[in-house]
Amino acid sequence: MTGIYALIRPDGRLEFRDGVPDQMREDADPHHGAPAAFLIQRAAFGGNGLHGHVADTSALDGGAYPPNRLARPVVAALGGPDQYVFGNLTICGSHTTADTAETSLCGLTEAQQRLIHNVHSTVSEQAEST
Repeated sequence: MTGIYALIRPDGRLEFRDGVPDQMREDADPHHGAPAAFLIQRAAFGGNGLHGHVADTSALDGGAYPPNRLARPVVAALGGPDQYVFGNLTICGSHTTADTAETSLCGLTEAQQRLIHNVHSTVSEQAEST
């Protein structure tokens, strides 16, 4: 089953694409196909969380993975870690199954898409004014 995810490129562009998890992982690390996942928002019981994905070796290969200056403040504003991001950032949803309490990846809800869009727009405007 696929779903919608967000892609923030190093040039600051945001787009929503369909393809959780396969295309999302490929977009997170187009050079090696080895993304690293990190928690942005924990999925609460009955609700959805957010997971980010970047290339696992992105900080080591600056030529292939340029700094993504908008990704860091977007992730921080969404409640995630305040860390530098290099290359593409993908964000998808996550949910916890009631019977096993395991977390699995899923597409973004419409509300999550609006939230990411609004946060990205605000961060973009702030970056342009400085």
